[in-house]
Amino acid sequence: MKSLFENLKSTQNSKILVAFFIVASAVFAVSGCEKGPAEKAGERIDQGVENTKDAYQEGVEEIKDEIDDHSTE
Repeated sequence: MKSLFENLKSTQNSKILVAFFIVASAVFAVSGCEKGPAEKAGERIDQGVENTKDAYQEGVEEIKDEIDDHSTE
């Protein structure tokens, strides 16, 4: 019976230790979310590429519309 209580106590300590590491990992992950200058620059570059892509697609659509307008006349 004594060994059963020792095992339960050991299991409780293990659970507490695992819970501590989970909480510590979560805190570390959240603190690592701060954006640095390189990440901000990367986001600006990504946004610029998206804007260029959108403008290109709009230009292609306008040209297609012009071609359709002139080919039906």
